[in-house]
Order: sequence, then C-alpha cells, then structure tokens
Amino acid sequence: MTIWEDLIQGSEKWHAARAGRVTASQFKRVLTAAGGKDSSSWKDYALTLTAEIISPEIVPAFAGNRHTDRGNELEPRAREYFCQLTGLVVEQVGFITREDGIVGCSPDGLIVHEDSYVAGLEIKAPAPKTHLEYLLNGTLPDEYKQQVHGSMAVTGLDTWHFFSYCEEVSGKPLRPLHLEVKRDHYTERLSDALDRFLIYYG
Repeated sequence: MTIWEDLIQGSEKWHAARAGRVTASQFKRVLTAAGGKDSSSWKDYALTLTAEIISPEIVPAFAGNRHTDRGNELEPRAREYFCQLTGLVVEQVGFITREDGIVGCSPDGLIVHEDSYVAGLEIKAPAPKTHLEYLLNGTLPDEYKQQVHGSMAVTGLDTWHFFSYCEEVSGKPLRPLHLEVKRDHYTERLSDALDRFLIYYG
C-alpha cells in the first residue's frame, strides 16, 4: 500500500487525489453487501470516475448534511475514546492506495504496534436511534460492509476495527459498538470484483 501522509481528509488536495480513483466509500457501487454480487452500478460509476478525470473541477462534491457534520465534529472525540478503551495507538493518515495506484481508501486511522501497521479503524458517529440499532444488532452494518472489507483489500491488513460512537446531550458517551472485523471470503470476493471493475473501467 502507498500512504499519502500529508493529505488532510476533506481538503481540496484530498478531493483532487481521489478524483478518478475507485474509493472505499463507493465500493458499494462495485459489489453488493448481500450475496456479494456485482453491482448494477458499474456503468454509472465508471462514467462518474471518467468525468472526474476529464474535468475534476466541475464534478459536484458532496456538500454534507447535518448528519455528516455531526460525524465530522464527533470523530476526533470518538478516536480519542477508542484509544482510551482499547489502549491501542492510532495514527491518522490522509489517503491510501493499492499498489496499482487506482483503488484507495481514507481510513479514520491505522493502528500501530511495534512500528508496524497491524489494523485499521473506521469510525461512525450516527444519530442516537441509529446507534442504538447498531448496538441491538451487534454486527457490522450492511451499509459499511464494503467500506470496511474494501479497506482491508486496499491495505492488505487482516483486521479492521469498526467503532460506532454517540453522545448524550450532556456530552457523555453512550456505550459504543466496537467490532473487530477480520478478513474473510467476502474481502477476497470484493478484491476480485475491484480487479474486474478496473478492467471494465479501463
């Protein structure tokens, strides 16, 4: 993997680096969560990526909403809380690409042990109702399955931590959902689908 350490997530340079690249937040457009089948969105996604290469300045960027704004606000506190609970050391990075330089991800952190990256971290800070649903289910939400497994496919790491964080009005954290997701057959199926999509996209 290649780590773009100097990029700040959400910055203009970060958006420019992602233009035309297949990124983890969009892996759902490559492979479905249920059944692990090729998505019907290949053509549309390939056209979107091609448009980003031709004229990146005119491709509309997601402006965010109150939910993403909340997530961005809480993410630093969630990362700190994760470190407190687990005792793990988390290093922030801007962007990571596979060896092909085309497929990438922007993790919320990489976990360091003895000067080596051993796992990744995906943080979500959903609304209280959604967070409670995550806690009740106790499993990786389908809407983030491709992102989490895809990040392992990009980095080559075998473990990815999923951490759902929510606060009371007072600012006191609710019980978080912490899942340690391991590389499995779905990871490999997604990696294969990404390879096939690149042939289609190319």
